[in-house]
Amino acid sequence: MVKMQEPKRKKLRFSRVLLTMGAIVITLSGADTLRRSLASQQPLNLTINGNFRNAETPTEAPTGSSLSLGTTDESTTAFEGVKYLGYSEYELSKNELAEGVLAIYTESAPAEEDYSRAMVDLSDEKNEFYTLVDEKVELNEDAAEALNSMMEDYANQTALADFIVYGTTDTYTGEDSYCPKAFSESKAGYCVDLALNAYGSVMTYDGYDTEGWIGENCWKYGFIVRYPQNKKDKTGKEYCPWHLRYVGEIHAAIMEKKQMCLEEYVDFLKQYTFDEPYSLTFNDKGYQIYSVTGNDEKYKTRVPISGNYEITGDNKDAFIITALKNE
Repeated sequence: MVKMQEPKRKKLRFSRVLLTMGAIVITLSGADTLRRSLASQQPLNLTINGNFRNAETPTEAPTGSSLSLGTTDESTTAFEGVKYLGYSEYELSKNELAEGVLAIYTESAPAEEDYSRAMVDLSDEKNEFYTLVDEKVELNEDAAEALNSMMEDYANQTALADFIVYGTTDTYTGEDSYCPKAFSESKAGYCVDLALNAYGSVMTYDGYDTEGWIGENCWKYGFIVRYPQNKKDKTGKEYCPWHLRYVGEIHAAIMEKKQMCLEEYVDFLKQYTFDEPYSLTFNDKGYQIYSVTGNDEKYKTRVPISGNYEITGDNKDAFIITALKNE
């Protein structure tokens, strides 16, 4: 009688169990990584409607000594490849036309205090290179920073600190005033009216002599002489060297290069659109400037999703967008 042999029982090795479990974990982990990658991808034609944006990575404001500018008047195609890649649709309201550094205010369309944004008290912010006519003098925050920088450089260049900020939003223009004219734009908070401190007495700043450095160099800091010489036919005002207006460094540099007053500059920019913008290089960075015009209650344009842009109204019928160029 043949005796049947029982099959041998295989011993389960612990090392094989560990290897098998490891393979399973790696497989599941890879699948999850793939799922997360696919889920995180955004559509290329992303459109965002939102409020004004600030640059995510603010750049240090350039000083007057580091200014460089190159411009071209040629209309160039704004965006190659996917036309709207990196840009979102933006809607502007007609009631915002009166806001911004390039708004042109007149007696019939004056600035109002409600339009002032980010105001600071110069008595808290000023440096030692100029004085104030009063304890409380308010100015737009960006303009105040630019004023401090300009006055410090003026003092370093001339060894003088003889300027008085005689007024900003509410300049005294009564009897014996050293700034005898009031301007409708001052309430917006971008204007500086200057006088001179001469051995304890106050003098009118006429734009000449050593102090003429301010009129010649203010554009490097974002200021313009708002009512320059030989432009009365455009501005409607006589030459006022003591009345400065902050418009930002890029706009001031272009206006200086082209010898334009604010009225001429805003009119010049209206020919440039999102599709055919005005292109320039400023401090080694590319920018594009374009306008959107109309008579409707709402204006639509496109702006960089990155937030690297500024919008200003002209206080009439156009918005002007200045954007860091997408590379």
